[in-house]
Amino acid sequence: MKKNILFVLLVGYVQLITAQNIKGTVLDNNHKALPYVTVRLLNTDSTFVQGTHTDSLGVYSMSLKQQGNYLLCLSSIGYKTQVLPVEVQRNKQLSVIILETDNVVLNEITIEASSFVRQDDKISIYPDKKQIKHSATGYDLLYKLMIPEVDVDRMEGKVSTLGGEATLYIDGRKVDSQEIRSLNPKEIEKVEYYDVPAGKYMNDVAAINFITKKYKTGGYVSLNAEQRIGYLSGDYNAVAKLSHNNTSYTLFAGHSMSKYDGTKDETQEHFVFSDHETDRQSGTLESRVKNNSQYAQLNMTNQNDKRTLIGKLSLVRNDAPNNYAQNMLEYGGTGIRQESFKNTDQSGLKSAIELYGYFHLNDKQFLEMTLGGNYTDNTYAYTYRENSYSTSTDSKEDLYDLSINVNYGIQFKHRNSLTVQTFHFQTISSVNYRGNNPSWQHFWNEESILFLEYNQKLGPKFTLKLGPGASYVQYRLHGDERKDEFSPRLRSSLIYCPSKNQQIQLRYHVGNSELQINQLNEVEQQIDSLQIRRGNPNQKIAFLYKLIAVYSGQFGKFNIGAELWYDGINHVPAEDFYIENDKLIRSYESEGKRRMFTSQLSGAWKVTDNLRIKLVGNWLYIKPKATPEKLRCFSGNMQVDYYWNDFSCGVFAKSRTKSLNYNLMYVTGPAQYGGYISWNHNNWHIESGSMNPFTEHNKRESVMDRGVYSYKNVATSKLYRQSGYVKVTYTFDFGKKTHRENNDVDTNINSTILKAD
Repeated sequence: MKKNILFVLLVGYVQLITAQNIKGTVLDNNHKALPYVTVRLLNTDSTFVQGTHTDSLGVYSMSLKQQGNYLLCLSSIGYKTQVLPVEVQRNKQLSVIILETDNVVLNEITIEASSFVRQDDKISIYPDKKQIKHSATGYDLLYKLMIPEVDVDRMEGKVSTLGGEATLYIDGRKVDSQEIRSLNPKEIEKVEYYDVPAGKYMNDVAAINFITKKYKTGGYVSLNAEQRIGYLSGDYNAVAKLSHNNTSYTLFAGHSMSKYDGTKDETQEHFVFSDHETDRQSGTLESRVKNNSQYAQLNMTNQNDKRTLIGKLSLVRNDAPNNYAQNMLEYGGTGIRQESFKNTDQSGLKSAIELYGYFHLNDKQFLEMTLGGNYTDNTYAYTYRENSYSTSTDSKEDLYDLSINVNYGIQFKHRNSLTVQTFHFQTISSVNYRGNNPSWQHFWNEESILFLEYNQKLGPKFTLKLGPGASYVQYRLHGDERKDEFSPRLRSSLIYCPSKNQQIQLRYHVGNSELQINQLNEVEQQIDSLQIRRGNPNQKIAFLYKLIAVYSGQFGKFNIGAELWYDGINHVPAEDFYIENDKLIRSYESEGKRRMFTSQLSGAWKVTDNLRIKLVGNWLYIKPKATPEKLRCFSGNMQVDYYWNDFSCGVFAKSRTKSLNYNLMYVTGPAQYGGYISWNHNNWHIESGSMNPFTEHNKRESVMDRGVYSYKNVATSKLYRQSGYVKVTYTFDFGKKTHRENNDVDTNINSTILKAD
């Protein structure tokens, strides 16, 4: 027994004397000790290593396993942040550090032994080496960061929070999904998560900003490919960049495609006409879904300490040709069956230009401007046939979009600031419809938005944000009178920080929704022998308000979040069903009201350096007014990642989901689960994964009853079944290192065409 005790003591002593201990003292301008200063030790590439804070005497200490060169970052409320290079040696005593006061800083950094750094309106997350090494794209890294409140679908390129989809930025510039897919994780210094969007982000539900490292000279070529297994789907991209001093040129190109068949739909419909009722059952005999997209873009950037100028020219093509479904129909339970054939063919070709400028007017003021314009050539064709009945439409559209955004911000002396944000969007469209219901439409729409946000610190623990604003919308359909609507907007927040690592938010938002411009017309499209699609130019703009309470905390290896949302919507945009001349008319209306309550509890745990776990639980309640419909449901998801040398692996699981959409349709989505394994070495990243590996018949169910029309559908698809994927990325650098440019091609194509399907 004595020998065992001596052995334990000896091991502990050896570990103690081999550890690299650093110690130091922090003082203020008057050479008084500064307690509770946040102290972070970073690698030279700015990845987080360890954190602590000073004691009541201003003293801090940390123990490390390895000697070497590091960065020491010190920050505290009311003082300027300092970042100093340090060499860590055994039992090294660092020089006394003096922090200077800073009376104009509004966002104070706080941390407690965590890579998550809480600030007033955001959380800064410093990726560690393992997370960076085992990520190939910006989505991969964001997924591995395990931000409790954020859900990342890295395969589909979607980032969402409880309140809706998050807006993505790189170095403060708004981007789209293609840019995040091409973002090299090695070039990401940190990720800013704005859970209380403020300033230029004030109009977002939530914002995520990737801060990248800056290099000036050299270039690179990067190739990445992602291929699905189980059905045909792939995404292939290439980036080439050349930089010299303050100017860089970047060329992007990419191709994506998807093709699968075997989707099975079993549908039951009930029609209540004026003098009789009819049932219709249909089942899929054969179907095919096919689409592809290509893009190319040239970026030109000139940047210095005072301003950033960017110009972009891009061309995007989307094509979904010859998608069809062959069904077996039975009317009224007669036992008499007949086949139906439906085919759609649509495409879009968009050319765009964008000019961006960011200007540091001085230490307290900035100005940011974006001007964008594009032209799109859209086509849409639809045919349907059953027995002797047939219908078809062939549409061609010329669409012009213009957008302008200006942001101005200023900081004042008394820990307050003001941001002014303006938007203007304009759309002009001409569509020519040919077929069974020939027509022509000319439509223009514009919206102007003004926001003011005032930010004021109320003592050391409270922050108040007031963001009044207004929206003015006007639109006109050829042959009709101009319609316009003025809507007030408001974004207000009260933030309370009970301690350095915790925050409580109370928010109240008021605003209006966007117009569904493809519905604002008088066009008719025949869907089948019983149904007609009809536009409605007289819809109202939805009025929205939200009441939100949020708690977040960072406790060393634990990060937790809790949220409560109450959403109200008046003038809900939805389908309108009514009978006319023995046909079911499917039009649109905006008279409904809807109330929704959602809650979420989420947490992430860094169990060890190699093992990370994230758990999320949600509860949802939806009640549309003046209807008997309502929904209550619980859902959850789990994520586990493990890192080992050049390899990483992970698993995920998501429970079955339920929703009640604006059309009062209940939709039940299948549970999903899967895993991946990846290998990362030098410039190579290879990953293979599986989705739903033991499931063959996942189903998606949709049910709706609107009086004159009821609908039930059960769908099985290869999208929900067993599938796999392989992802390969390779990057070649030449010359000196250069900042990885980001693929910011906006591959979304807008359209005002009223579509039958």
